[in-house]
This record gives sequence, C-alpha cells and structure tokens, in this order.
Amino acid sequence: MKNMITLGLLLLVLMLTGCGDSGNSADTSVSSISPMPATSELPPSSTPVSPPLATETNLAKEDNSIRAIGTHLDGRLLVKPANKASIAPLGAPSCYGVETDLHWTGDYEAVWESKSEGSATPISTFPIDFEIVQQNDSPVIMQPFTLEDMDIFAYVPRYTDCHGLETYLFGVSNRKAFPITFEIKPGVNWTSISQLPHHPFKIVGGEFIVTGGYGAGQDFITIYHFRYDPKKKSMILKSTNEVKPNDI
Repeated sequence: MKNMITLGLLLLVLMLTGCGDSGNSADTSVSSISPMPATSELPPSSTPVSPPLATETNLAKEDNSIRAIGTHLDGRLLVKPANKASIAPLGAPSCYGVETDLHWTGDYEAVWESKSEGSATPISTFPIDFEIVQQNDSPVIMQPFTLEDMDIFAYVPRYTDCHGLETYLFGVSNRKAFPITFEIKPGVNWTSISQLPHHPFKIVGGEFIVTGGYGAGQDFITIYHFRYDPKKKSMILKSTNEVKPNDI
C-alpha cells in the first residue's frame, strides 16, 4: 500500500512538472515573436519624398480690388467682385500668358458709379467661370469709342489667349450705363464675343467689325459685321464672311 501511494505521488509530481515546462515554453515562444507593423506604417525609402509642386490653390489669396475702369463724363464703369475674389500667379507659360502674369477668379460684376447720383449700381454679372489674366495688378482701362452717337466701352479681361479674346461691351446714355449684347439672330443674344488675338475690332462705315476666334479643326475664321440698335441696346449682326487663317 505504501508503495502504491509513493508511486502515485511520483506520477503527480511528474505531471505538475510537465505542465510547468509547457507554460514556460509557451511564454518563451510568444515573447520571441516580433510584433507586426501597424497598417499605417510605411516601408522605409532610400529617397526623400519631394514636396508638392506649387499650385494656384495654395498660392491664391483674396483680392477684392477693382479690375477695370471706364471713365465717362457722367461717371465710371467698374469691374469688381460682387462678394469676393482671389488672385494667384498664372504659374506656367502658355498661350494664355507667362508664368509671372496674374490670374483672378471670383464672382465679378460690372458697376456704374454715377457722378450725379453719387451712388454705385450693379448693371450686370459675369459668368461663373469668368477669369482675368493681366501682366500686372493695375486696373484695365476700358477702350472707349462712339457708334450711332452712343458712348461705348469695350472690356477684354484677358490680354492674350490661345484662340480668342473674350470681349464685353457697355453703353452709357442719359447718365445711365448698361451692358450691350450681340444679337446673332432673332432670339439669340450673346453677352460677349470672341476676338482673334492681335486683331482688334474695327469701326468702319458705322459698322462694328469683329474678327472671330480660331480653334483647332476650323478651316475658316468668321468676320462679323454688326450695327448698333439703341432701342434693343444690342449689336445686331448684319452679315458675316469667312476668311482662311492665312489670309488674315
């Protein structure tokens, strides 16, 4: 009986010793495993990451200055932001200008500043994608001319372009200013017209003549002949002729 008890105790000691070794072995195996890198970690790189190139977005700053002026005996025409606008360097040379040119975007409007009334009145708004590109930050001086006894101002927001220079007209009559549209046909009115760069409009024989813009795939350039209608406050298209680009 004593031998059986002794044998049982011996087996119990061996079992306990085996469990203890197993636990130590498990602990040792866990502690020897290197932790996995977190998913947000990036592999090491032998070359430094370059900073992002300068873009118009991070160079733009707010600029609510007047961008164009048309001076008349009865007041001034102004192009200015309706709420806010921003300015940035153009950034890269192209047919739109050189990298040091200035580029404005925003919600712009034309305003008439009357001398007699001493107040400023918005007369029109520009399209949402309206852009101004000029060589410096001085306001553009609108080009004045007279047609059918009407005092008219031409405003060109970009000084150069790839295909055509967007051009707006404003009239002044009876101490009031207003936008002038371009009636291409009854019921079709443009708020602006595109001029071929380096070919400004002409006034010949009472007509407002515009050499239209030119783009890829065009075989001809359209030359527009308008007459001003004071009742409609619009340039009415009277005729067109097509010219080959090499003949301009």
